[in-house]
Amino acid sequence: MMLKLAVLDLDGTLTNTAVLHLRAWRSALADLGLPEEGVSIEKLLGRRAIDIATALVGSGPLAWRLMRLKTMYYMEELSMGLRPFPCAEALLAESRGMGMRVAVVTSSSRSSAAAVLRAAGLMELVDLLVAGDDVDRGKPDPAPVLLATRALGAEPREAYGLGDTVYDVEAYRAAGLGLIMSLNPIEGAIHVKDLCEALQVVKRHSGDPHDSGHLP
Repeated sequence: MMLKLAVLDLDGTLTNTAVLHLRAWRSALADLGLPEEGVSIEKLLGRRAIDIATALVGSGPLAWRLMRLKTMYYMEELSMGLRPFPCAEALLAESRGMGMRVAVVTSSSRSSAAAVLRAAGLMELVDLLVAGDDVDRGKPDPAPVLLATRALGAEPREAYGLGDTVYDVEAYRAAGLGLIMSLNPIEGAIHVKDLCEALQVVKRHSGDPHDSGHLP
């Protein structure tokens, strides 16, 4: 398979930022005097910030106020430093070395996602960032994934997708990506235990002659 594009989720895939999002949402809710109970990582992952805010407090001005507060707290969390997951840099760099472009497609806002990529030292390895506020419908809708393929001149079947939630996998499947991997066992995706294993799978599917590993 000739792979021309890597499509990667960000939070929970390249970086361990899920817990930072959770703390930021809880701090924002507390500021507004709203209950924090029922806010979990599982409910937050893979969804746009405004969709999460709306689910928590309903649509309207309060949701936008909650989202702005959450972003403020999240940026404070990032200012303390962030390290990417093992093999994140290698996966991006070696994908580019195999002739692929690299797109990060995330449900986070552009400001948050760019801050994460900079803090993790990955920004220079990313050709395109598609954020939650770049599209009207976020994952699991394929719109942000297809935006990335069009922008970087690849057919969906020429791209691989990697994520950690069912929203990622559903978006990749609906977009028609040629290779789909997940860091969690999800139907319709190859399960990889970490980014190091994901890199080996990509090498095998791209026919990289320098890889001596084997598919899981």
